[in-house]
Amino acid sequence: MSDSKLLISQLAAQVRMAPSALRYYEEAGLLAPAERTPAGYRLYGPEAIARISFIQRASALGLKLSEIRLLIESSPRGAVSEQSTLHAVILRKLEETRSKLEELRRRTADLLRVEAKLRLQPPPECCHLGDCICWFPDAF
Repeated sequence: MSDSKLLISQLAAQVRMAPSALRYYEEAGLLAPAERTPAGYRLYGPEAIARISFIQRASALGLKLSEIRLLIESSPRGAVSEQSTLHAVILRKLEETRSKLEELRRRTADLLRVEAKLRLQPPPECCHLGDCICWFPDAF
């Protein structure tokens, strides 16, 4: 085995991931298929570390694996064009995140309002929990 090639366990240790996650990335088309030794062990080159770092960072920013795959699979078009593509994806993700934040703010306000009423009002006597809407004061 060449010194520049890593077994899957060695790569996993370097990028702090389970080997099963690396196999999943490979099956999902995110990581180039590994070379194999005559015994069938996967071998990865140093470019695998850079690819996994890209995937991890994109994932940490909230990109789905399908979105990451589209970025990875896009044909090379030059740095300016590729930056433009990534910028568009990041802008979409930013808008999705802002929308989710607004939804979470509304939900938080609703939960606080219901929690306060549950804390201050006596429980309903008309039915069992889950059998009617009266368990949610001022719901909807």
